[in-house]
Amino acid sequence: MYYIAFACYALSFLLQAVAGFISISLAFRISGVYRWAWISLSSGLILMLSRRVLPLYEIYSTSHYHLSDSIFSFLISLLLLGGIYGIAKLMKSEKIQNDALVLFTATDSLTHSLSRTEIFFQISEEIDRTLRTRNAFSVLELDIDHFKEVNDQYGHQVGDEILISLVRCIKDSLRTIDSLGRIGGEEFLILLPETDGAKALEAAERIRNHIDKTLHETSWKEPLHITVSVGVTTFEIIHSDSCNKADLLIELVKKADQAMYCAKNSGRNCSKTL
Repeated sequence: MYYIAFACYALSFLLQAVAGFISISLAFRISGVYRWAWISLSSGLILMLSRRVLPLYEIYSTSHYHLSDSIFSFLISLLLLGGIYGIAKLMKSEKIQNDALVLFTATDSLTHSLSRTEIFFQISEEIDRTLRTRNAFSVLELDIDHFKEVNDQYGHQVGDEILISLVRCIKDSLRTIDSLGRIGGEEFLILLPETDGAKALEAAERIRNHIDKTLHETSWKEPLHITVSVGVTTFEIIHSDSCNKADLLIELVKKADQAMYCAKNSGRNCSKTL
């Protein structure tokens, strides 16, 4: 019985030490108010370890033990470890799912460019930055010319393949700090940070020319050629800082859209500034 009691207390100490280690590691990985909850739990488990040391010392020094207490201590420690381990696994699973959800909502499922929501968010963040730094940035709206005819003549599968190929083509012409998002159908927005109107028009023409010179490989029997119309607009500090950011975003995207339609009305396959 002596050895059983000693073993139960020893295992109880070990199990609580592992539970405490898991709690401490979670406390360092979690931010916000939940961190304090895990710090409190970790502190409690560490303090409880002293209650496992004293019985071990008592058995070793006096050979006096309580078998029932040692068994209960072992069971309690086992349950604590199981519960904390289960919570840790659940939190890890939730994090993986949340990360996947964030990636899903931030990315267009077909082209793997940014989603409409994400590109609008990034533009709004750039508006914030410009209001602080007073550095201009630009937005391009790009639309495929006669895309309906592509779908009607070659089918929607080929149309989807054209969109995928187009995104790859555009990304070849962008800087690492630029962002590309699909806002619907064959329409895309391109965010150009730290870019004034003249440089934005140069970028638009560079992208348009690259697309015009590219033949897109699809499931169709031969490569296909497309052109795009591009609208260019630049955000500068011409409003007071008290302007509503949502209104500024709507106005900016509206100007890019109007510039793109101006390019359409000018014969397509060109870039226009507004």
